[in-house]
Amino acid sequence: MSIKQISFLCALPRTGATFLGSIINQSKQIQMTANSITPALLENIFSTKESIVFKNFPYHLGIDNVMLKTFDNYYNNVKCANILDKAPWGTPSNLEMLKCIFKKRKFVILVRPVLECLASLVKNNKRDNVLLEDFCDGLMDKEKGILGKNIWSIDNLIKEKEEYIIITYNDLINHTKREINKIFKFLELKEEKFKLKNLKQFNFDNISYDDTAVGGDYHTIRTENVKKIEYNIKNYLPKKLINKYENINIWSTGLR
Repeated sequence: MSIKQISFLCALPRTGATFLGSIINQSKQIQMTANSITPALLENIFSTKESIVFKNFPYHLGIDNVMLKTFDNYYNNVKCANILDKAPWGTPSNLEMLKCIFKKRKFVILVRPVLECLASLVKNNKRDNVLLEDFCDGLMDKEKGILGKNIWSIDNLIKEKEEYIIITYNDLINHTKREINKIFKFLELKEEKFKLKNLKQFNFDNISYDDTAVGGDYHTIRTENVKKIEYNIKNYLPKKLINKYENINIWSTGLR
C-alpha cells in the first residue's frame, strides 16, 4: 500500500492548472505537481510484462509492487501526505496501469472549450519557422499532441465511469474559492483559506518550470489578481482550422 495518498489531475492545456497549483500548493495537506513524468516511469516498468523473461515466469505482484512504490519513491522528499499528480492519466494505457496498483482512484478534471485552448497555445508559441496548421495538427494529435492526448484522456475517464469531478476554466477563474473547496471536499481534505492575490509563481518542491524547453511561455501566471484574459479566437486561428476542430469536444460536457 502506498504511503502517499495519490489523486490525479487531468487537464486540458491552458485551463488554469498552473494557477490552480499556485493556490493548492499553499496547503500543508496536499501538493499539486507540475506536468508529471510518472506515467513514463510506470510505462517503462509495466512494459517489462511483455518481455520473454517475464512471460516465462509471470510474477505480476512483483511488478505491481514496484509500480506502486514508484510514487512514494519519486515524491519521497515532499513533506506532505497527499499528492495531486498532473498527467493525461485517462488514456487507456495509463488508466490500465493505475488500475493495477490503485483500487480506488479519484480524478480532478479541468476543461475549457477546445478552440480557446488551441488559440491560447498558438498565442503563446515562440517557435520560428513552424507552419500554423502543422503546429495545430501536432497539438491535436491523439497519441502525441498535448491537447489531443488530454482530450482523449478525459474522454476515456468519463466513458470508463471513473470517479471524477469537472472544473471548468471559467468557474475556476470566476469562482476560485468555491471551486477549490469543491476539490478539497472531493479529495476528503479539510477546507482551508488560501491567498488569492499577490500569488507566487508555481513551484513544486522548490522547483519551477523552465519553459525554454518547450518553445513558449506557458506557465507564468498573473500574480496580482484572478482575471480571465479575453481575446478573439479568430485573431489566432484561421477559418480553416476553426472549421477543422470546432466539433471536437469533451464527450459529456458539451464544451466546444
